[in-house]
Amino acid sequence: MQLQRRHTIKRAGEFAYVKAEGRSRVGRYIVLNTARRTGEHSRFGIIATKRVGGAVVRNRQRRRIREILRAHGDAIGEGLDVVIVVKVAGGAANYKELEDDFLRLMRREKNQEKRRGDEEDHD
Repeated sequence: MQLQRRHTIKRAGEFAYVKAEGRSRVGRYIVLNTARRTGEHSRFGIIATKRVGGAVVRNRQRRRIREILRAHGDAIGEGLDVVIVVKVAGGAANYKELEDDFLRLMRREKNQEKRRGDEEDHD
């Protein structure tokens, strides 16, 4: 998946909406916030605060997460806003650790969505 401008969340209000209205999954290195939206494509935002480390560390982790999204973004599906927050421990994480954490959290999110869809079918 090629990340294009339409796949990014840039506005503070959009980040706030996902964090306030969506679900949150906490991993070892990242926090994954997701919210359903009406639209044909999913969007992504990355937050790495100064607590994570200096500018070099923060930007390295953002680049790694963008690469993870490029590699695994197609598996996420459509119509989902995703905000990834790098935790303090995430500043020292390598690519593989971030990737494993992201994939584990996305699997949990997809399983929850599947269960929620099954419950709606039974009602």
